[in-house]
Amino acid sequence: MKRFFIIITTITFLMSTDAGVDRRVPLHVKKGLPGPVEKIGDYPFPTNPMNDRGIGYLLQGKIKNAVTNYGGFIDWDNHPAGLWGDYTYLPNVSFLAGVPGQKYTSDFNWSIYESIQLGGDILRQTWTSTDAYSAWFEDGDTNFVSILFEADNDNGKWRPDSIAKMYSIDVVDHYYQWGIDDVNERIFISAKESADPNNSGSKMGLIYPWALRPKLKERTDDFDVYEYGEDKEEWTQDDIYRYYGTNVADSWFTWSEAYTDWQATTKARVNTHNTAVTAGDIFGDTYFSDPGDTYPLLAHSNYSQTWPTRLNIETGEMESFWPGWWAEEYIEDLPSCSGNRKDPDCWQEVPGRFISDTDVYMEFDDRWAHRGNRVNTNDEYEVSGYPMGFKVKAEAHSYGVSYAEDIMFVTVRVRNESGDWYDEEGNFHEGLIMPDGTKLNHGKGFDYQGVTLGFYMDADAVSADIYGNTGVHTNDDDYMEYYDERFEIGDEVLIISMAMIYDYDGNSNGATDLGIVATQLLETPKATREIDLDMDGFPDRYPGEDLKMTDWHWFDWYNR
Repeated sequence: MKRFFIIITTITFLMSTDAGVDRRVPLHVKKGLPGPVEKIGDYPFPTNPMNDRGIGYLLQGKIKNAVTNYGGFIDWDNHPAGLWGDYTYLPNVSFLAGVPGQKYTSDFNWSIYESIQLGGDILRQTWTSTDAYSAWFEDGDTNFVSILFEADNDNGKWRPDSIAKMYSIDVVDHYYQWGIDDVNERIFISAKESADPNNSGSKMGLIYPWALRPKLKERTDDFDVYEYGEDKEEWTQDDIYRYYGTNVADSWFTWSEAYTDWQATTKARVNTHNTAVTAGDIFGDTYFSDPGDTYPLLAHSNYSQTWPTRLNIETGEMESFWPGWWAEEYIEDLPSCSGNRKDPDCWQEVPGRFISDTDVYMEFDDRWAHRGNRVNTNDEYEVSGYPMGFKVKAEAHSYGVSYAEDIMFVTVRVRNESGDWYDEEGNFHEGLIMPDGTKLNHGKGFDYQGVTLGFYMDADAVSADIYGNTGVHTNDDDYMEYYDERFEIGDEVLIISMAMIYDYDGNSNGATDLGIVATQLLETPKATREIDLDMDGFPDRYPGEDLKMTDWHWFDWYNR
């Protein structure tokens, strides 16, 4: 049995430098009537993201793929989808990003302050925690904004501060109340009956700021309208809030292909590619397109006519430019270089040098995530996905050389653009503008904690032949393995963490000579502490090492 690999080379999460604003302090209502620049729709509305979509083709190697710029790198609606040899293997490969909605009280230590009983039965108990207080105000920030009770299925009981937040522990008179005791530096909560916040089964949690958002008012054709209060100004204290919970952005589990969480970044058709050159113009003579195919092409490194253009001030003419990044070169003499090839300070981009035989560049973000939420007849979300303000820049790479022809590389850079920010050179940038012309948290954005980045991979060995015919499609006998190993070669420590899927008996409805689908993460965010992945009592990752693949979750598609 032969093999091919889909290798995700790098995942980099960039925390934007804020624009001199505290992103997590409580909001205050402005005095008087807001001026016209403070109203909903302060900023230009983003254009329809469907107009910014494009497609790219990676055809240099033995593995061939069509890639798109709305979160689903590979989708079997776009042929070829993981073609290796005579067959395709990948119905979908999508990017995932998620944040938690709350942090369980069981992560902190709590002591009983008061127990109210009647006839021997506990009615309610008040608990206090000093380390929860420390976490609440860690590093001078307000890391949490409220308390959630009876958390269940990403929902729970939450009530506004005007009802649930007590100014003193001595005035607590009911369960589901809480408060902050600054004098004694402690958080206090009143739990129902014998619920113990030290146990996760009590289902109580400290709510993160981004999970408490203005409630939906109504859905319009262009965007969702939220309960922004009497002042009609977004993200102020007179808004009607609700708890939205944990959030994960993806582009596969959606009720409509047009309503994915990730969408092409606004004006991508101008800034990252152009619409003048279509798939049929360049790839019309392949199995995967035709001369009449008018779908716009993403920027391909080996076809400069697919690149976006900009004005050259000196010549007064429009010139095409490569929107992505370049290959890097190892330079031992760089000022901060340690002399180790693993040191990122020893590498420098070389303008004009591409990474592979074909690089395809794309950008997408999650500002349109509300589209994935169905709305019932009461103008309420049936599910509660929301935009986090993440922008993803990615390059997919295709090699024709023999040692890499079985590999598709993807480099991903994720930046938190939920608020206004400065880049590494000190240049100011606006935060992502939402579909209703507002910014998240009034432009302050959020400093997210517990961010999870990853990929959804749906592999069928096999799914179609080179012509797109699905008669060879089977998945009942597909087999899965996860491989993680740490070993040393000389003074170098190497870590392989790889997930594999393949046909168990090597015969898929008559298709033979099949390959193995595998995903590996090469460069990822670094570990900040020792991590025991297999819970055997010994560390698998040490501080400073790439996290690699920390989890591999699977589910039965037919019983999902």
